[in-house]
Amino acid sequence: MDREQLSILAKEFAVDKKLIEILVDRGYDTREKLYAFLYPSLENLTDVRKYKGYVDVIERINYAIENGEKILIYGDYDCDGICGTSILYNYFKSRGVEVNCFLPNRHTDGYGLSIETLEKLAEEYLSDLLITVDCGITAVEEVEYAREVLGFDVIVTDHHEVGEVLPDCFIFNPKLSGEECFRDLCGAGVALRIVEGLGGLEEMKKYLDIAAIATVADVVPLVGDNRIITHAGLKIINSFSVRRGIKLLTKSCVEGEVTAFDISFKIAPRINSIGRLSDANDVLDLFCREDNFLLENVVKQLNDSNAKRMELTNDLSDYCMDMLKNYDFEENPVIVLHNAYWDDGIIGIVASRITEAFHRPTILITKSGEIFKGSGRSIKGLNIYKYVSQCADILVKFGGHAMACGLSIKESDIEEFIKRINDLIKADFDMNYFLPERKFDIDMASVESAMDMARGLKMLEPCGEGNPRIKFKESIKSKEFQQMGNTSHVVCKDGDKEILLFGGLKYREFLSQNVQKDLYYSLSLQSYKNRVYAQAKVGALECGFVEEQGDFSAYLMTGFFGGEDGGVEIDLDKAIEMGNNLFSTCYIAYDIDTYQEFYAKYTQMYGEIATQNRCSSNIAPTTKIFFAPTTLKELGYYKNIVLLDRPLGFKIFERALGKDKSVYYIQNVNILSKLKKYLPGYSKLTQIFIALRNLLASRDISGISDLYYAIAKNIDLEYNEFVLASVVFADLGILKLSSKFYIDPSVKTKLSESRIYRIIED
Repeated sequence: MDREQLSILAKEFAVDKKLIEILVDRGYDTREKLYAFLYPSLENLTDVRKYKGYVDVIERINYAIENGEKILIYGDYDCDGICGTSILYNYFKSRGVEVNCFLPNRHTDGYGLSIETLEKLAEEYLSDLLITVDCGITAVEEVEYAREVLGFDVIVTDHHEVGEVLPDCFIFNPKLSGEECFRDLCGAGVALRIVEGLGGLEEMKKYLDIAAIATVADVVPLVGDNRIITHAGLKIINSFSVRRGIKLLTKSCVEGEVTAFDISFKIAPRINSIGRLSDANDVLDLFCREDNFLLENVVKQLNDSNAKRMELTNDLSDYCMDMLKNYDFEENPVIVLHNAYWDDGIIGIVASRITEAFHRPTILITKSGEIFKGSGRSIKGLNIYKYVSQCADILVKFGGHAMACGLSIKESDIEEFIKRINDLIKADFDMNYFLPERKFDIDMASVESAMDMARGLKMLEPCGEGNPRIKFKESIKSKEFQQMGNTSHVVCKDGDKEILLFGGLKYREFLSQNVQKDLYYSLSLQSYKNRVYAQAKVGALECGFVEEQGDFSAYLMTGFFGGEDGGVEIDLDKAIEMGNNLFSTCYIAYDIDTYQEFYAKYTQMYGEIATQNRCSSNIAPTTKIFFAPTTLKELGYYKNIVLLDRPLGFKIFERALGKDKSVYYIQNVNILSKLKKYLPGYSKLTQIFIALRNLLASRDISGISDLYYAIAKNIDLEYNEFVLASVVFADLGILKLSSKFYIDPSVKTKLSESRIYRIIED
């Protein structure tokens, strides 16, 4: 499509030409396709009669309704299964059917159908027809037992990948149909289309709000039928006609209009939290009841459970991140961790976090009853289900799809599984595939109006899997960011937009320096107190090759915690040799001349190497040169840390690295001569000390830049000068840091006793 055609379409749809270009690249390359995407309509849903097995399923359910049969719905404990079960339950109740529903307990019943659970249900409910929702497609033996022994007639409705052998029953699974059908419905989407077949389009519309939540929550592609369902469902959710339970839940956690983003990160986690920690059956009331008192209790339970889930998830994430400090990223493309004592309800969430952080598939395995259970997440282009299925002979059970998997395994087979799945993926993928990339769609420098762009972005909603939010990049030099109240967040008013950086207070000094920084963010239209504005929410802050020194604070802070002795001294040739791989070696320079000289020598020998200035949201241990890092948390994931400028102290590095790892350094102290001009005299040090003592007696401060900004209000001093003074005080034992800075009044010493003051002065 040429520029003239793009311009014509941009004017016709009142959308920025750059957005049209992106949509064309995503496959919407005709006017008709663009119109269908930008204006989703229920009339464009796939004709359900084309789906394989669909007509037989509808006929069998109609027979049950007409003949007064008892129906039992067997769902799944996640958001998709809960929503799909609710849709069918509500519809059957509206038709006067005697219907019951059951969601298995993740901890006691496990995923999907089991013979023990079916026996219990057969005795309790005495139903004629069993309908599964979001499960059952691989339950060949269980379905046979339900039919032949327990006397159920069975319908399986599912959307997961199918195995070589199918259950012997009626089945509606979009994956069994051809390309003429939309094959990526979630479990609730399948239930929704069943209602359409039973009651028509108008009946189906009653459940679009529930189906929209499930569609976003299950991370199926938000294209085609899923986009149509979610678009229509969100309209209902944001209207006065939304069902009471959804309204109460959204009011408890979302401000303003509910978006797909809100479903993903606020609503769905709450619904999922119950099934992860206890029993999900009570959540059905959220969609199936209207009693206000009951629903308020359910919403409270969801919020309380989600808070507990977040706490457990954060704890397990920290634990797994710590385990990865001894992981061989060069040899293992897949991260597989196992521990018998983890909570099996949250391992999937944590696996997703690790996958995002390290850009490689992750599977976490823990004990569940007498067997070990695993949950995995993958990256785009790597079908994790495919590789797990190739290990079927050592698995008790498995399932899933391209981006996620679940499995059961004997403890004795875990190590073999780890070796085999890594070997399988290494045979198909070069390790370059696992190098993280910071991708963006639009450079903000080419955008005339952030407000107009933000308005156009609303037409692309709902965004999610398969229809990702547009990512922007903006390169800035010095910008004045202000602290937001007493939070750790900072904000910058920039033309017709507001740049928001969560947790950015620690970067405030750096953001004001005249060096290039790349901001990666999403853009949205916001309103507050009758003010409408474009908000750029920064997701990543990165800086590439360094051209200017900036400040010396990162180097100076290496001396704050002491440890003058340590490290292993090596020469330049050995240092370069250690970095001859894609992962595992991090070079750190604090002096601009050191940085640039080493970069030139390394690239001459091995070619390009990643560079990073001060800070990065990328913690994957790719071999790189890091200039003056503001945080050392990521260093533990490297095998080798090579300090190109000998630091003032080694303790901070040894603490960050973890067990059985050495810090290597080159004996280069040229940086010390550059620090002399920042060394305060005795009278200035006294002035700074008095200000520190008075400030810390009344305020709790834990960040060095926060400390500087508080002191600099009353004393004229440069940032480097203040940091150097603070490090000298720490070297003398006067200024200390635990959870906050404090002055130790018991220490009596002389300035001449400071090792750091002496070596810089000399």
